[in-house]
Amino acid sequence: MRNNIKKFLMTLGLMAIVASCDTDYIEDPDNPVSVPSIQLFNNATYDLAWELNDEWVAGRGTLGIAQYWAGAFYVEENLYALRPSMIDDMWEWPYRILTDYQKVIELNENPETKALMEPYGSNNDQIQVCRMMMAYTFYKLVDTFGDVPYWSYGQRDNPDFQALSLLDENPIPNPAYNDASVIYQDLLVELLDASKKISPSGSTFGTVYSANSDWIKFAHSLRLRLAVHLLDVNPTLANNVFMESNEPAFGSNTDNALFTFGTDDITGGPWHNAFTVNARRDFAPTLSFVDLLYNRTGPFMNSDADPRVELYFDKRLESEEVVGIPYGFGQDIARAVVDEGIPAEHILAPDFSQPLLTYSEVEFIRSEFTDWNQMHYENGIKASMEYWGAPSDVIDNYVESIAVASEETVLTQKYIALYMDGLEAWTEYRRTGYPNTLSVPGDTYDGTTFVTNVPGLDIIPTRVIYPQNEQLLNRSNWDSARSKLNNGDTMFSKIFWDVD
Repeated sequence: MRNNIKKFLMTLGLMAIVASCDTDYIEDPDNPVSVPSIQLFNNATYDLAWELNDEWVAGRGTLGIAQYWAGAFYVEENLYALRPSMIDDMWEWPYRILTDYQKVIELNENPETKALMEPYGSNNDQIQVCRMMMAYTFYKLVDTFGDVPYWSYGQRDNPDFQALSLLDENPIPNPAYNDASVIYQDLLVELLDASKKISPSGSTFGTVYSANSDWIKFAHSLRLRLAVHLLDVNPTLANNVFMESNEPAFGSNTDNALFTFGTDDITGGPWHNAFTVNARRDFAPTLSFVDLLYNRTGPFMNSDADPRVELYFDKRLESEEVVGIPYGFGQDIARAVVDEGIPAEHILAPDFSQPLLTYSEVEFIRSEFTDWNQMHYENGIKASMEYWGAPSDVIDNYVESIAVASEETVLTQKYIALYMDGLEAWTEYRRTGYPNTLSVPGDTYDGTTFVTNVPGLDIIPTRVIYPQNEQLLNRSNWDSARSKLNNGDTMFSKIFWDVD
């Protein structure tokens, strides 16, 4: 896992973006008046891209649960026995990230510091961008755990929203949990309000995006992601959001929200760190995902192999195909596979771009909202393949042969396109049941049955349990939150949008 030295050096690397900015507000270089807002913003966004997508939270967690990757040696997490430290990271890192974004807002509102922050974008625009990124971070928490402590810029005086208050004049060390559906509704309001208040012609930060016009597209595209999650549980709200945000959302791959890491071992991304720096070989593609991409299973069996299979993974030199590991069948089955594939070279490159939200996903969302529209379905496939580097003639041939748009085909293609965003793919499975090609508890492979290591869990998990520290240090609020879950604080209680 990343150490503090690496984090410090990465922050310095990211700050090179603003090397040309004036720093005359620092009268004494050894005693700066305040930390620059861009440093806090870059640090938070780096943490968001790294900590929620690293070898622990993603490799052993969400990318595994979504069955993109399987453990090649250590399979306990593939049987859903998540380590307490993983669960801690899923909870604690988002709140640390949110605290940094909140601090940027404070620096841009405080009369003593706001003028010092203006080299990185207007005070107002920095605030609106942070509201967008806070919405992105909070929804990740909700989709992982359910009810969580919450804070909202637009409702910061709401006494029920008690998160992020430890540095306040009257801190609340044990914040109450807020209803997940209430949080979702406020996130939609926050994103819309921020998109309206940011200056369309301005420029802010330069991390993920520089132009405010791109930040506006991001806010509306994120609203579409949240809206489609609500489609079955609150269709009126979901459709209203779609009508508001469809047109200004992403329109091409040039709009994609990506975080690009550095170009060396110090500043490179988490997968370069895991596979190259630390020489780990713990992860491989799952057999279910490889079979889906080779169209040996699923709704595209009459089509040629998906060209993304060898853009997502590298095969061993002695293998004619990418080889996957059966997911969920234990250590003996996993270790018996000796020629398994590995993540593709460009994913392991130091300057990998972690996708936060893509045009391809937005097109699949549009297809779902418009009764499985064929044009948006094809646009989503093409955009995904273009993004991952498939040649145009290969893309055209594949799309011409693909099964027509339907609930199953659109959502299965969306799953394929969400590769490297394990949490979102897992959310889509929980919400829709697609793809229906995943290994599930009770399945058998080579005489072995998929049995989880979690008592009472006989399905793919529907949430992550709360961290142990919440039980120890925030007991009364944890008790209240778990009492509202249909099966208590277990991995088989459902988050509110999961109504299947």
